[in-house]
Amino acid sequence: MNRRYLMQGLLYFILGIVFVYFAIQQVNTGGWGIFAYVIMAMAAIDFVTAIRFIFQGLRGKGNPQDK
Repeated sequence: MNRRYLMQGLLYFILGIVFVYFAIQQVNTGGWGIFAYVIMAMAAIDFVTAIRFIFQGLRGKGNPQDK
């Protein structure tokens, strides 16, 4: 298990949650504008990146120097 990848995955996951929160607030105040779509796209990218980092961390195939 590589802790660095797991921590980065957790950070990206939290960032994705924050972007989803901001998108919900944007939709509640101004409706579905272009800004809400951009924020949701950023959240989706963060969630995908988080999943990749978490799987990489659980797989444990990192650099030999990191372990």
